[in-house]
Amino acid sequence: MLNDKGMEADVKVLIHVDGVARADFFMRLAKVLPIEDGCAISFVTESSAAADMLQRSGHQATLLPKRKAAPNDNILALYDHSLCGALGTMNRRAAAGLYHEIHSYLDQERVDVFWCWNGSKFIDRVFRDTGVPVKAFEMANVPGYFVIEDDGVNAESATYHRLVEENAPQPAPDGFDFEAWRAEYIAGKDQQKSIPQAKVPSTELRDKVATFLSVLRTTPRFLAFQMDRILGYLMKPWVQKKLNSIAATRAKRGRVVFFPQQVSSDTQLIFNSDYDNEAALDLLLEEADETTSVLSNLHPAEHRLTKMLSFLRRCKREPQLVPATGGAWALLKAADEVVTINSTVGLEAAILGRPCRFLGRSLFVRLAKDADALKWFLGAHIVPMAVLDRAAPLDHSLVKRLLPDASA
Repeated sequence: MLNDKGMEADVKVLIHVDGVARADFFMRLAKVLPIEDGCAISFVTESSAAADMLQRSGHQATLLPKRKAAPNDNILALYDHSLCGALGTMNRRAAAGLYHEIHSYLDQERVDVFWCWNGSKFIDRVFRDTGVPVKAFEMANVPGYFVIEDDGVNAESATYHRLVEENAPQPAPDGFDFEAWRAEYIAGKDQQKSIPQAKVPSTELRDKVATFLSVLRTTPRFLAFQMDRILGYLMKPWVQKKLNSIAATRAKRGRVVFFPQQVSSDTQLIFNSDYDNEAALDLLLEEADETTSVLSNLHPAEHRLTKMLSFLRRCKREPQLVPATGGAWALLKAADEVVTINSTVGLEAAILGRPCRFLGRSLFVRLAKDADALKWFLGAHIVPMAVLDRAAPLDHSLVKRLLPDASA
């Protein structure tokens, strides 16, 4: 692998992108980081739209062929613990084909570090299984920032291992003004009127439709999942109207427990908790006495009709359950207790100093009870999105975090 000057690079970075949105993010990141001379960056993708976009921009991009193969026990284990396996977006034989393509790639190319988004896709699991250092990126922790984790995000990360499993001390960074950061964050949240919803870019709509229709590659479960989402998009206004009607006639009781639900396909919910939204509601309603109200709302990005109707039916039959209306931020600030499985809400509760209980595995559980660890995470661990547009100063220690320790 050669760098932009046609010379053999000291560090070879391979980036997996599953579509044009992620390709755009990583291209912007690569453009602002001062690592080009000693670093070669190339991409691997299963999306033809992303491959076309990357190649037109002058990047090395390998489009993984779509072929099938017989899976072995190792492939099945990786498949079952990937989002592709959980949702059925690929069948096992298609996943096995990708597995062999990735190993063929590694037989021909040296890879020193692997970058990916979130780390839950099957391709990401395969690379992590090879022992290549993995840097997983995520944008959901704090609005306006992105985070970089070793090995995966949240409960799958090296950060989780240090904070929660090892309970290692994490001193607050020198010079970090937490109170000023917190005040700016709260002011921004107070002004936020709505949550931006993820949309499929028109440039990759063809890829998405082809995947949906590729019955030889996907599974019947994935087709049912997508139909559930399509119907949910159509029916969501009706469901929300019914929930608002229930909320208007159901007075809150004395103590208020707020449980904001997560998207049912959230990887942290699927892989890093023994509770899903419905099991969590079962627990909270069982615990609630006659003086307690449980406020809960569907996640704004939840579009599965079956999940919406299940919550609506439960609200109708459970007098202590109040459908939450309005923004989660105001409810978070007003609740007597916040309960989350492993959502970013737990981090927001930590920033506000609100009592929060966690039902799943999350690094936020440490941040909610350890002020120094919270300051360490906010001051030294997250990166403002503005650096991608050169609108914020670049912290050069970021380069070290992005590359393997031996090469930093």
